[in-house]
Amino acid sequence: MSDRRERRRRQILAAAKETFAAKGYVATTVDDIVTRIAISRGTFYNYFDDKLDIFEALVEGFMASIAGAIVEIDLSPAAPTPREQLRANLRRTIDLALEDPATVTIALSTAMGVDARLDEKVSRFYGQLRVFMGETLETGQKLGLVRDGDRGPMLSIALGGLEGLLLDAVGGAVTGDPDELVDAVMAFLESGLLAP
Repeated sequence: MSDRRERRRRQILAAAKETFAAKGYVATTVDDIVTRIAISRGTFYNYFDDKLDIFEALVEGFMASIAGAIVEIDLSPAAPTPREQLRANLRRTIDLALEDPATVTIALSTAMGVDARLDEKVSRFYGQLRVFMGETLETGQKLGLVRDGDRGPMLSIALGGLEGLLLDAVGGAVTGDPDELVDAVMAFLESGLLAP
């Protein structure tokens, strides 16, 4: 894709993101998106098939960014401690969310239920994230870093809690300071999930 074409695609995605965040998926039309950046409907359709296509692109881009922010814990002797690496994973995830509140809102609160195909993609992402985190918890339990117990509820609480925290942070219900958020999550983990 040429640089010019890629810039136009990013411009359309940004307009769609702002429109979906302001009006919601159902109320947004392709006309709303093209009007926001003064392009023709034909230009829109040169890049995206329809409203669902651009919505999926936004959600998938966000999910890919989150997946890229979470790095497997390195247990080699030269690596930082697992707690330091966990903190770094949290910081990258929180920074990503705070840099793009509109996409967080779109992906975490309005994506499910829009379309069966999109639901499947989001569910697959959460499934992969759940497997990755489950393996991480299992390794942590074997090393004595994570307290013993059934990992299933631990995963549900961790994933649900992180999702809620990100939505609350971008919505202003909790502090938007990334250091304070990471400190709060680590304090919570230290008092509940992680072994003493």
